[in-house]
Amino acid sequence: MKKSWWKVPVYCMAASWVCFQMEVHFLGKWTIVTLPDGSISSDNARWLILSAVLFLAVVCIGGFFFFRSMTRKEIFFSSSVLVALNIALGIFTYLTQRTFTSFTMFWIELSEWGSVFSQIAFHLGLNEWLSAAIAWVLPPYIFLLFGKKDIPTD
Repeated sequence: MKKSWWKVPVYCMAASWVCFQMEVHFLGKWTIVTLPDGSISSDNARWLILSAVLFLAVVCIGGFFFFRSMTRKEIFFSSSVLVALNIALGIFTYLTQRTFTSFTMFWIELSEWGSVFSQIAFHLGLNEWLSAAIAWVLPPYIFLLFGKKDIPTD
């Protein structure tokens, strides 16, 4: 476990940065709609679908290519490192949102891959910070599905 604690955080942050860039520069154009009054907006349903597709791609790529050789215990530990980091930096972002706006944007870029969870929670009527907290905690643990069963040591 000591050798693999960094794998889920690094993968998820790299995947988040790629997802964010794809959404902003390429795929986000698919969500843009012109309203009857001529104004331009983003279609929330399309954005949710886009986020879900990117999430599934990140999960499948990570699960089948990066975390398949790890045990579930290793993945749980590595995912927990990311969750702790997400919570600490999320709280820092919340407390300093008016002061460190560039840091807030940077952190959003590095935690984008699981945004589909916060979008669903927000659509269900949860507070935006509670919705974001769900996205900080739940997604990393999905990689447990791809880990090897822990081998008991006698």
